[in-house]
Amino acid sequence: MVRRVLLARGASLPTNNGLGRAHHSIESILNRALVPDWTKSSVVEHEITSNIFLRLFNRWIKHPKKVTLEASKEGIDLLHITDQEQAHLVPNNSQIPVAVTIHDFFHIRPRTIEAGDVYVSVGDNKPNFIRKRDIKKLKQGLLRADILICISEETRLEAEKLFPSKKTFLVRNDVDVDYWNPYKNPISRDIISDFDMQSKCLIITVGTNVPRKRLDFIKEVFLHLPNSIRENINLVNIGSEIKASEEQLVSFFQHAEVLLFPSISEGFGYPPAEAMAAGCPVISADLPAHNEVIPQSCLVNPVNIDEWVSRITKIHDDWLKSGKADRIPNDSLIDHVNNLLSPKKHGIELSMAYDEAVRSFRK
Repeated sequence: MVRRVLLARGASLPTNNGLGRAHHSIESILNRALVPDWTKSSVVEHEITSNIFLRLFNRWIKHPKKVTLEASKEGIDLLHITDQEQAHLVPNNSQIPVAVTIHDFFHIRPRTIEAGDVYVSVGDNKPNFIRKRDIKKLKQGLLRADILICISEETRLEAEKLFPSKKTFLVRNDVDVDYWNPYKNPISRDIISDFDMQSKCLIITVGTNVPRKRLDFIKEVFLHLPNSIRENINLVNIGSEIKASEEQLVSFFQHAEVLLFPSISEGFGYPPAEAMAAGCPVISADLPAHNEVIPQSCLVNPVNIDEWVSRITKIHDDWLKSGKADRIPNDSLIDHVNNLLSPKKHGIELSMAYDEAVRSFRK
């Protein structure tokens, strides 16, 4: 028997936002019948608004009422709230099982992370009165949920410590492997010509300027490169210095020599997964969550500048040896992502989590 799941979130975030991308992927695999024995009933969401008072009214009053009403309708077998920042939407005394996806606890449990001799704050350590009340509502909602679906083992372990009475289940985000695949969906390098210099070795970062992304660390690494190498590299910082369309991002991943990913903390980390799906080599900080999905060969000490310099130097040298030719896709990385993070695998794991939520609710 196929059961129906109601998806709920707050504002309808676009796919260039991490939470928006994750929600879209859940909706997509349900629509494509990739979640065994489950299908989507509908989605409850609201439009993005810049009015702070309207946002607060929607968040605390109007939208929770709407979610509760929709979840009470006949024929709905499970409510899935697709990110922890909307956990306050979990109805009181729900008549159906409720699952909440946890991407991270950065804002619910702010912390300071040590990165060598640098300390990086994650989340707001001094929230104002409204945010404190909001966080309290989120925690109460998570306690009302029947299961917490965690996108990494690191997040799952943290969930067990913070909410020991709750069932947890590991379901990693998926990557649209066909979309990024350089054989199935090749995107011309010409569309990134405004940022590309084919006479130089193309190296990219993807991420905003928030401190935990540690893009300043990459600048420091580049200062330690020999001048002859540094001057021969075109470093493009996507998201922090330039904006790229989705199609341009595919092209960057398919044609860059390597993606640098120094982030000190992620719930999941889409850029390295999507880069690998495009056959692009990755140099990433060897840290929890990253090292669950990124092969050991792509990981380096997060604070050892010499190791980063050595890896980048090798990338540059290999590019020179190739005659500055377009990079050949790394098929082993493509296979790695296909095996670990495909939509089909995501659907199977999500179905198992939904089934566990139903079992927990019945108890």
